[in-house]
Amino acid sequence: MPAATSPGRRWGRDRPPVALFESWRGRYADSPRAISEYLGLHDVAVERLWSVAPGQSAEFPDDVGLVDRHTPGYFWKLATTDLLITNDIVSRHYLSGPGVTYVQCMHGTPLKHIGRDDDLGGYRGARAHHRRMRRDIAKWDALLSPSPAITPILRSAYEYDGVVLETGLPRNDVLSNDVGNVIRDRTRAALGVPPDATVVLYAPTWRDDDTSGAGLVAQSFTPDWTELVAALPDLRILFRAHNNIVAAAPDVPHIIDASGYPDIAELYLAADVLVSDYSSVIYDFAVTGRPIICFAPDLEHYRNDLRGLYFSYEEWAPGPILATTGELVDALADLGAVARSSQERYRRFAADFCSLHDGHATERVVAALGLA
Repeated sequence: MPAATSPGRRWGRDRPPVALFESWRGRYADSPRAISEYLGLHDVAVERLWSVAPGQSAEFPDDVGLVDRHTPGYFWKLATTDLLITNDIVSRHYLSGPGVTYVQCMHGTPLKHIGRDDDLGGYRGARAHHRRMRRDIAKWDALLSPSPAITPILRSAYEYDGVVLETGLPRNDVLSNDVGNVIRDRTRAALGVPPDATVVLYAPTWRDDDTSGAGLVAQSFTPDWTELVAALPDLRILFRAHNNIVAAAPDVPHIIDASGYPDIAELYLAADVLVSDYSSVIYDFAVTGRPIICFAPDLEHYRNDLRGLYFSYEEWAPGPILATTGELVDALADLGAVARSSQERYRRFAADFCSLHDGHATERVVAALGLA
């Protein structure tokens, strides 16, 4: 890959390189956003273009160009850009120009099986997704890894022997910088959360066998919201459904639907505690150092019958593993006790998986690509 072996050779031209960014099929988010904003903030000579989905153009800042996704102009840019920077597979990406350097940022750190290891996945469209995935992997020139512990999993799961940049995920830099409190206050205000409220971020992953369209609302792996809110009426709960789920938050007082909030990192900063299960958000939230509760009533079913896990959940989890709403109520009622009881396992988790999330991941990516 030119950007890894001699990056200056690629970008030493009479014109600045062109970078095409795509995140979540046309949104302004995640690690591509962090990289794009870094380039703009530091006046790096790169022309920044963004793939935009219908109705999403208002999300994007004025200092980037927009290309409507899946239009002729978009496919032309895919084949002729200097850099393609994404966080997911690029659908309908049939051709890759010889001068394109494709940087795959990923969109999370895996606990559940991914890639070729996802042989239990029975979700609708799984075979077509795997075909698109294999087609996309063949075009990657560099893959970002969140930590050395995860790099072997990524290589094996994607059958990828190309360049891996162990940089951490740029999207998590904001969790370690000095504007965290400003973002926390701004996000809480935007969501209507009282400044002194204890805020729970509830962000589970999706289930491969959920084909009902009901999403999280009616599933057995969720808490009994009425019971929880009745027991802890001072809490505010940010309900964040996975991107693969179409679901509204339960119609229960003090539960705020944050599924459409554009940047989940801002929700991390707004929250005092995370409740999740097998989601990669657990790795991200651990950068904050705040308590994490693993609510996993369907653990045996998930790891044996659905996706499967790369680690022993009981050894991996950075916080208590709970299975009932009553247990969750007790834990949320005393977050200090949760933090104290989980201190050592949290420390090990952060050492294994968060060492590169020090606020400088984007800087390392930009340097590795020879852009600055």
